[in-house]
Amino acid sequence: MKTNALHLVVTLLMIGILSIIGPSSILADAHESEGEMSEEKPGVSGWFQIDIDSLGSYFLIGASHPIGGISIASTLYINEKHDFNFEDGSHRHRYLGEFDLGVTVPVVSSDSLSLALQPMVGIGFDYTGEDGPDSLFPQIFAFLNAPNITFFHWTIATVSTVFDDTRSNELYNRSYLTYSLNETIAIGPQFETVFVFADPLDKPLKLNLGGRINIGYGKANTLGIYVGYETKKVDGDSGLTGRMNFMRFW
Repeated sequence: MKTNALHLVVTLLMIGILSIIGPSSILADAHESEGEMSEEKPGVSGWFQIDIDSLGSYFLIGASHPIGGISIASTLYINEKHDFNFEDGSHRHRYLGEFDLGVTVPVVSSDSLSLALQPMVGIGFDYTGEDGPDSLFPQIFAFLNAPNITFFHWTIATVSTVFDDTRSNELYNRSYLTYSLNETIAIGPQFETVFVFADPLDKPLKLNLGGRINIGYGKANTLGIYVGYETKKVDGDSGLTGRMNFMRFW
């Protein structure tokens, strides 16, 4: 059953939040060329990332906007997802978009150690669906940098029942720790978990773990390769999983 009234309230609330923060300075800037942004607003930094894994290809564009002494973080996420039903063999393509807003909070900042937290909230759209907004995405990032060591953590909740109470919600975690062997290569462990809040709970937890390598691809470019083992798999599957991503900073 569609919860249309709640659907409308949440949509208006998100629009209100974007309006208070200032869509003219955030939404517009995210789509301008970086050359124009650098000339008009010194200090704005951005990044672009392409991911590919078992769920499809992902395109992410993000930026950090200094506004009134606060660093506003924004991310635009685009994905073509291929859903396959193992029970009846059916499949369909979904075209998804997501926009996230948050703030970057420096917890520790020194010459030898930096730790920053970045809480965000996003709203997602299924452009093959009927109702526009699809899910809410409260999330938090943690970034730690020390000599030769980098730690990254990401927790994101996919709250779909706010728009459709027949669906389930999920909680996803990704963490990795890398050690730089030299200026080009960093390696380390990575693990990911997915917990599905569904009724009934039938093996709701998925876990995969493995190793990661980050390779410098020139100034401000990084190629990341993750190879892991998925503990929850279908019969006959090897459980081998992984992801490749390319990231560009400016």
